[in-house]
Amino acid sequence: MRAADRGALIFVALLWGVNFVAAKAALEAFTLWELRVITFGGAAVLLFVVALCTRARLRIGSPRDLIRLLVAGTFGIGGFGLFSALALLHTTAGRATICVYTMPLWVVLLARFVLHEPLTAKRMCSLVLGAVGLAILAWPLLGGGEWLGPLFALAAAVSWAVGTVYLKRIDVDAPPITTTTWQLVAATAVSLVGLVLDPRDSPFEMTGSALVGLTYNALLGTVVAYVIWFGLLQRISAGAAGLGSLLVPLFGVAASFVLLGEIPTIADIAGLVLILTAASIPLVTRATGSDSRVAAVDEVVGARDERGVV
Repeated sequence: MRAADRGALIFVALLWGVNFVAAKAALEAFTLWELRVITFGGAAVLLFVVALCTRARLRIGSPRDLIRLLVAGTFGIGGFGLFSALALLHTTAGRATICVYTMPLWVVLLARFVLHEPLTAKRMCSLVLGAVGLAILAWPLLGGGEWLGPLFALAAAVSWAVGTVYLKRIDVDAPPITTTTWQLVAATAVSLVGLVLDPRDSPFEMTGSALVGLTYNALLGTVVAYVIWFGLLQRISAGAAGLGSLLVPLFGVAASFVLLGEIPTIADIAGLVLILTAASIPLVTRATGSDSRVAAVDEVVGARDERGVV
């Protein structure tokens, strides 16, 4: 993985980690469906405008590819956004972030069977450390009977992993801004259906923190993060991207502590140390043996993408 891709992956993890705190604040004033319609819909409109202004290609080559993109967006953005927001309504922002980010483990496993990406020694080590760390973090929640939040978080993780691996499999030939825009359209449609079926049943009261949270969620947590993320998926393997995103819980817990005053427990700290170690392995170590062959494939894909071949 090239240094620029490592930096981009860490930046996305930071944006998404803080995004959980932002979404928690936004849910003080908005319902689950309102939040997702505004953030996903607003982000889609903004990207359409940016694409038009920069003359980016918004048209997808074939109707089949468009349908595939919409399916990927339904799972990777729509399903993830729905279930992660439900998790936030049933547990703290820090712990929701931790439980949701079992998704890199699902990505690596799905990529092994769907994309035939090898489970190298480095990835296996990351998987084991990440799984142990996440188990340590989730155990106090399950032991305390707070099972609904982790259940929704797990559903978000699986939905995101399915969308990510499916997007990597279909390999649509389009710029990141285009693939992101159409997937946000699909996520908005799903959220609109939910809003119609489950409308608001209480008076609306806007707060300053909710407005800030909504703005961050729509612009940085959705538009910027997803454009970078889908660009990364065109250059690096799904497994490497998934393992790198294990950094999100670290940023999420740190943001929850600084912005919301949520104090991490000893189990939180122990789990995060293991997760940070797991994420650091694919980000900082040099590839050897079978790992080097995977890295070589990633470099070839990245070089082709820079020339506009992929």
